[in-house]
Amino acid sequence: MPELPEVENVIRSLVKKVSGKIIINIEIVTPNIIYNRMEFKDLVISKTIVTLLRRGKYIIIKLSEGNLLIHLRMTGKLLYNGEVNKHTHLRFKFLDGDYLIYNDVRKFGRVSYLNNDELEVYLNTKVGLEPGLMVFDEFKDKLMKKTGAIKKNLLDQTVIAGIGNIYADEILFASGIHPLFETKNLLESDLENLYNNIREILEEATIAGGSTIRDYVNGEGAAGAYQDTHKVYGKSGKECISCGCKLEKIKVAGRTSVFCPICQRIR
Repeated sequence: MPELPEVENVIRSLVKKVSGKIIINIEIVTPNIIYNRMEFKDLVISKTIVTLLRRGKYIIIKLSEGNLLIHLRMTGKLLYNGEVNKHTHLRFKFLDGDYLIYNDVRKFGRVSYLNNDELEVYLNTKVGLEPGLMVFDEFKDKLMKKTGAIKKNLLDQTVIAGIGNIYADEILFASGIHPLFETKNLLESDLENLYNNIREILEEATIAGGSTIRDYVNGEGAAGAYQDTHKVYGKSGKECISCGCKLEKIKVAGRTSVFCPICQRIR
């Protein structure tokens, strides 16, 4: 958390509010949040926010010169005129008196300044296919070069960007594929199901405002609603909505994975 739908909703909730704002000061409470912290203020202060974009789980704040690249990790939040508290690590002050804060209970998130060339290189090497833009053939080609469990590869951000533990479980359930199923053994029909369900589930979750499991909110402080339609994530021990079998959980790539042993039987 947050994954693609949550990050997209953060951006949609903020882009109109902060575009055109001039940054006049930055309060840095926790320097470790920032990668290039020694020169960060000099690079960012006096710059104007042009717009906000998303790539995978990354938030890109495009400035009049350069970019801020933000990864919220587990508990990061960007809040417009939000309450400043003990979990506030950065505050961007704008010329008109408004501000944008970065809160993070666990302090895992990161903020960095990259010029345009650095940003392009980073995204091209670290971030995989964008689910809403990828075509089937490139999806198939990228995925079938990987080995190991399919869930591990769905979580690999260099393959497909934006899928985390929540949506990997939901996508695999919808596709009828066991999380430990060997990627190289996927049939053409499996790949087609995965491709369609990745796009459909992420889009549905985005429309619903994302999933609020613990404390996710968008830039205006609003929670998501997609958690109300989860089929398997976080539901170990409950009945499968399709067959009534008890859902089980295992560890895959270090992450708890919930699945139905009947609907997602290993072939």
